[in-house]
Amino acid sequence: MEGLALLALLFVAYVAVTPLIAVVMVRRANRRADALADRLMRLERQLDDLRDRNAQAPPEPAPTMPEAEPAAAVDAAEVITAPVREDAAVDDTDIDAQGAAAPGPWDAPEPPEPAPAEHRPNIEETLASKWMIWLGAIAVALSAVFLFRYAIDAGWLTPMARVIAGLVLGGALLGAGEWAARRPVPGIGRAMNTDYVPPALTASGIFAIYAALYAAHGLYGLLGPGTAFVALGLVAYAALGLALRQGWFVALLGLAGGYLMPALIDSPQPQALPLFLYLWALGAGCLAVMVWQRWWWFAVLTLTGALAWPLLWLATNWTIADQGVLGGYALGLAALFAGLSTRLPVKDPQTPAWRWLSAMLADTSGLGFTLSGLLLLMLADASGYNGAAFALIGLYGALALAMAAWRPALESLTVAAAAIAVAAFLIWPVPAVLTIPEELRQLGMGSLGVAFGPFLMPVEFHVFARALWGLAALFGIGAGLGLARGRTVALWAGLSAAMPTILFAIAYWRIGAFRIDIDWALVGMGLAALMLGAATMVARRMTGRRRDVALALYAAGYTAAIALAVTCVLREAWLTVALAAEVLALAWIWDRLRVREVKAIALIMACIVLVRLVANPAILDYEGGIAGLLGWVIYGYGLPAAAMIGASRLFARGTGGTRDPLVLICEVLGLGFGFLMVAFQLKLWTSGTLSPVGWNLFDSAVQVLWWLTAAALCLRRAWTAARPWLVYAGGLLLLAAGLVVGLGHAIDLNPLFTAEPVGRWPLVNLLGLAYLAPALIFALLAARPGFDLGPASRQWLWAGAGVLLFLDLTLETRRAFHGSVIALGTERTPTNGEIYAYSAVWIVFALILLAIGIRRNTQAARYASLAVLIVTVIKVFLYDMSDLTGLYRVASFLGLGLTLIGIGRVYQRHVFQPAPRQAQAGDAHNP
Repeated sequence: MEGLALLALLFVAYVAVTPLIAVVMVRRANRRADALADRLMRLERQLDDLRDRNAQAPPEPAPTMPEAEPAAAVDAAEVITAPVREDAAVDDTDIDAQGAAAPGPWDAPEPPEPAPAEHRPNIEETLASKWMIWLGAIAVALSAVFLFRYAIDAGWLTPMARVIAGLVLGGALLGAGEWAARRPVPGIGRAMNTDYVPPALTASGIFAIYAALYAAHGLYGLLGPGTAFVALGLVAYAALGLALRQGWFVALLGLAGGYLMPALIDSPQPQALPLFLYLWALGAGCLAVMVWQRWWWFAVLTLTGALAWPLLWLATNWTIADQGVLGGYALGLAALFAGLSTRLPVKDPQTPAWRWLSAMLADTSGLGFTLSGLLLLMLADASGYNGAAFALIGLYGALALAMAAWRPALESLTVAAAAIAVAAFLIWPVPAVLTIPEELRQLGMGSLGVAFGPFLMPVEFHVFARALWGLAALFGIGAGLGLARGRTVALWAGLSAAMPTILFAIAYWRIGAFRIDIDWALVGMGLAALMLGAATMVARRMTGRRRDVALALYAAGYTAAIALAVTCVLREAWLTVALAAEVLALAWIWDRLRVREVKAIALIMACIVLVRLVANPAILDYEGGIAGLLGWVIYGYGLPAAAMIGASRLFARGTGGTRDPLVLICEVLGLGFGFLMVAFQLKLWTSGTLSPVGWNLFDSAVQVLWWLTAAALCLRRAWTAARPWLVYAGGLLLLAAGLVVGLGHAIDLNPLFTAEPVGRWPLVNLLGLAYLAPALIFALLAARPGFDLGPASRQWLWAGAGVLLFLDLTLETRRAFHGSVIALGTERTPTNGEIYAYSAVWIVFALILLAIGIRRNTQAARYASLAVLIVTVIKVFLYDMSDLTGLYRVASFLGLGLTLIGIGRVYQRHVFQPAPRQAQAGDAHNP
């Protein structure tokens, strides 16, 4: 026990003192190196300037010299330059003061020195100076393992002696590595290539010490779990310290050994506190090495090891007593990644928020901080979302706010903390068993399920509610205080205004279940009053653009709180109406202050409105109406449509005009909500409910007529010229209507198969609504040039119109013989007159199409006429010949024959006219 205590004290001293000493030494060295590099850079810049001046100076004419006797040749090797004193240092300030000396008449510009060729080691150099050294290190490490194994097999020495021998071997290798590092091999090769001998020897020594200590614990039982734990931890930390001098491989060995060491220790009763305290200290050392050596890949490995152990602990040894230890470890880990970050970007006003946040998550510091928050979420789930779990999440948020106020580069971490806090309240499970307060029972309100007020609720909601209001205050007040010294005003003001509003909406959902409650409305009004007070303080204490940004965001929070408060006293659809009104309010605020962040908030709110009105199945159960005639969809969709159109008009006043993406989105949503308002109101009129149950041909026909009308409005050229997206909207509506008519009206909902009554009046009946009216609209769209449609689309519309007219005439013929119900069946078999009538009607229809084709010279109409005639011929020869009897069969064939002969004659006379003969050349002479 005394030895263990001594080792523990040594470990604490080592952990506390050694990193500080190493950090101080490394920082001093880095400062000196940076100063020398800066000085050298300035000197090189000044020398380059001198060379440029010499090169640009005009050459002076050489002076005329009298001829002299030819001197003896002087060998260049005998020219000796004047010696330069070692104490004659170059001062860059003197060069700046004196400038460059003008070149003399005998001076010639020196030729530029050739750039040194890039050194590329060949295969021999790589094998000899790198791979052979590392293979040698591995061989030395394995020799230590084999030595232990052979000593065990041969019975050499005692276990204690074997361990000591391994430690001595490791120490000798460490000493050899340090000696080699201090005495590098001289020569120019060392300046170009890394010396791998010192790290190879050091790595072998660390491995030998690892093996010896593990053998002392796992094989011989000489060290208990606690002692082995401390000893192996010291080795791992020592390896990280040596990595500052000897490179990445030693650091990698220390990291791997450090994080694998707890798995090697066989402890009968694992304890969380010493394990995670050790893991935190190891992570701190690894991240410190990463920062000083700038090995960013090393942070990824550190993050993997630091998060693997908590997950493993949660899966195997977790108890509720470990919550504080693991929570403290997660907070400490988050503080390490944030405090030792060096590459997190500072928010630039021109950088979009999504790109800024993506850069934060792409960096290991931001990713580590965010994953630490996710670890807190997992702990909260494992602990049943008790008070301690929410307290840890609150501390996580406070840590993010404090560090963001300390360093502007850490401001993005506050967004991660806010997202973790919101996620905790969103995934919180509603308790299965609730204790209804006695006050509610006395009021007869115990049957409301899970809908409660903000002040009186079951005890199972107390922790959730207190945590929610506490975090709302933390972000609202904390971010508001950070606004004074924060760099990104939009971030601090946005968090201060958005987080209380978002958490209030979550509370109204999770506790109040969106039920009408005046107490929730009072809370919303109180929140709006706080936003108004914050906006007033900003207007008084801040100036310039910072004031405008903060004022706009607090005003957005004020309008959102007012909208939510109004929703609390209204019914179902009014929540969506309030959100849409908030978009309009944001557009008005933007129009006054022109703050870009307001547009981003408006885009988010518009997407929320879209989800609630399009992908919300609860709207099928909404109730309400106006005067018993109009449904709730008139205000539930009409008011959001008007709000979106109004917002688009305000946003269009910006530089982008109608081409601004947000303007486009608001216009699409406004027209889309208006379309759905009419469609749903028609559905309420036709069937009394929005539920698709009982969908029949009448419902479908009414909807198709509205879809085609909306498509025609969207495809008007006067509108599509300014808004090209209307062409796609109209095309989608036409396609949807065509599919419904082709698959629904013609097949699935066809009254021949459903026995749905179609009415007794000709044309003005369900058949005219389902077939004739869509055919006429198709023909109108295809014929009028005022609609923005291509030639291919118009051909398809003509074809659809013809098919629908053919179906309508056929079904109208059957209705004339059978009345309102025209379904097929044994009790309604066709008579000879009905069978003949089909042929007669089809022939008349074909003749009309042929007349139109000849009159307007339209080939499509003539082809349609031929198609109807072909169908009639097939019907007469395959059906009438066998089923018709008497004069009906005679009339059928006679009528068809005469029609075909007449059509052939018409084609010869009006379609296929022969070309006029050419006059003969010259006159004809009689014989």
